Amino acid sequence: MFFRFYRVRIMKKLFAKRAVEVNPKVLIRKDEPTKNDFGFIRKTLVGTFFRVVPSTAKEVLFIQALPKNYLVFTPEHGNGLIISPSCLKNMA
Repeated sequence: MFFRFYRVRIMKKLFAKRAVEVNPKVLIRKDEPTKNDFGFIRKTLVGTFFRVVPSTAKEVLFIQALPKNYLVFTPEHGNGLIISPSCLKNMA
């Protein structure tokens, strides 16, 4: 019981500064195996997402554990990362 409370308390501190983005435009990496190269495509995500800028080691490790182009996206413009609200639902 105490461990669960302590864990939730720590998680609330992650991404204290986050901005809400509605229908953000993101870049998704697309590999081209015939050319042994890669490119990027632009995509508009539908819904509400968060733009976060990781500032601590805990935040960086949390983001590294998330699947790319599914829960974590690269924004078309600006700094930070776009993350899905589903990965933060237990931190609210």
